[in-house]
Amino acid sequence: MDTASEIKQAEFWDDWVSRSFAWENNGDNVRRGLYVMSEVAKREKPGLKILDVGCGSGWLSRELANYGTVTATDLSGKVIEDLKQKYPAVKWIGGDFLSIDLPDDYFDIVACLETIAHVPDQMRFAQRIAKVLRRGGTLLLTTQNEYTWSRTSSLKPPREGQIRNWPSRDRLRELFSNEFALDEIITCAPGGDRGLPRLVNNRIARALGKRLFGEMKWVKMRESWGFGCSLFLIGTRR
Repeated sequence: MDTASEIKQAEFWDDWVSRSFAWENNGDNVRRGLYVMSEVAKREKPGLKILDVGCGSGWLSRELANYGTVTATDLSGKVIEDLKQKYPAVKWIGGDFLSIDLPDDYFDIVACLETIAHVPDQMRFAQRIAKVLRRGGTLLLTTQNEYTWSRTSSLKPPREGQIRNWPSRDRLRELFSNEFALDEIITCAPGGDRGLPRLVNNRIARALGKRLFGEMKWVKMRESWGFGCSLFLIGTRR
């Protein structure tokens, strides 16, 4: 990295990821992880090669290692160096995903959680994902759902070095449909406390929904209505 903007991005993510260990097991991450791991389990086979792009604190990478050989990359080089020492079973690579050394047509699965909204060139990012995936390989990607986050009171303005460009469903299709056959893009991890999301996510509604339908069914219902805080994309490399 050699521009002021890129340096600021690296500094931001070094700080953010270092602090994210405190919330890596929060409810939203658990819910995203369940969706991703369910799809990985369907594709389990000997010698499975998995790439985790934007791995952050590495919580998902460590789970993925139960299914195959995992390579994990993140812009936060500082945290990556620590992870190398703590979890040597995963191949950790620090740096910009667009420029780090990765083999083409190699991985069976690429997981990418809550990352594409924070890169300066989303099309190049999508193209690099396609390049490292083998044909027939699977992309499992989540990104922030603008509908829900724009109705969340705890959201703060971006900090210096933080890119925030939430892609819509249409934008995700534009980015990936040339190289991937895409499933329906759904939402996961219910959120939002303003507007319509507030009607189904407030304390009373959560308690009533849990009583009437059961906790997990009520969660899935809110996700199916589009109130998840993340969009979840599954794509098969053409």
